[in-house]
Amino acid sequence: MKSTLARIIFILLAVTLIAALFYNYSIPNREVIVTIPQGSSGKTIADTLYDNRLITNKGLFMFFSNLNGSAKKFQSGTYKLNQKMDMFKIMDLLRKGRIYSIKTTIPEGFTAEQVAALLEQKGLANSGKFLEIVKKQNLEGYLFPETYFIPFGSKEQAIVNIMTGEFRKKFATDMEDQAKKQKMNTRSAVILASIIEKETVLPEERALVSGIFQNRLKKGWMLESCSTVRYAKKKFAGKLTYKDIKFDSPYNTYRHQGLPPGPICNPGIASIEAALNPAQTDLMFFFSEGDGTHEFSKYYKQHIEKQKTLKKKQ
Repeated sequence: MKSTLARIIFILLAVTLIAALFYNYSIPNREVIVTIPQGSSGKTIADTLYDNRLITNKGLFMFFSNLNGSAKKFQSGTYKLNQKMDMFKIMDLLRKGRIYSIKTTIPEGFTAEQVAALLEQKGLANSGKFLEIVKKQNLEGYLFPETYFIPFGSKEQAIVNIMTGEFRKKFATDMEDQAKKQKMNTRSAVILASIIEKETVLPEERALVSGIFQNRLKKGWMLESCSTVRYAKKKFAGKLTYKDIKFDSPYNTYRHQGLPPGPICNPGIASIEAALNPAQTDLMFFFSEGDGTHEFSKYYKQHIEKQKTLKKKQ
């Protein structure tokens, strides 16, 4: 009698297992993005999962999630789930808050417009809304270049907050103290750093370029940075012309003395450090040699002669 009962139980378990395997095989391997709003009840969550074919039985899901204590620990957010996942895997993801985030790298020297375009390309933000926030809050220069894991479905303001929060972490108290020693505040340091960022990509040149700009500022000279003209004209490729340099804009440091009114890009930490720690030099001029390097001079006459020599070689 007992052996017969055992056989029946074994057969039922085997059939159940085969049916479960067959059902799981028949489910499409399809990823689904679902959002669990803040304060959602267990029933609401079960309904959402069922509607997206992530679970087959709402009652069973609620029973087990209450039994193992997961229901009280489910976290809100947007999740990327798969219809082949079993309900216990889904419970675990919701309990741990493994929300769907997209890896996004903001390169050093990107302008706010470039950051906005990248975010829109990745489906993370509306570029227009993002730029509107940045411009309204005057945050060009403070969208810190870094690799972020941005939660899918984040509002534009939340993404801005993530990037500016990272800036505040990096721009430490000792940097503020160093800025004061250079007779700058945080904003002027970021403005100068943004110009350095766009003028040179070579680590060994940053402090020297910073030193030259500091020398020119102290003497009351124009900075004459081509990068500021490019930002003003939104001309980021091709050679600048004499007409470009005469373009009337407060960002054009060929026409206006001192620093421009705001950063021209979002600088990385190396350029910020260079702005705060300029090289001690008597150099006053530099120009690009066209290969990423620069030629430096103390006197204007040397500066012009070196440019003529370079032109003859080209």
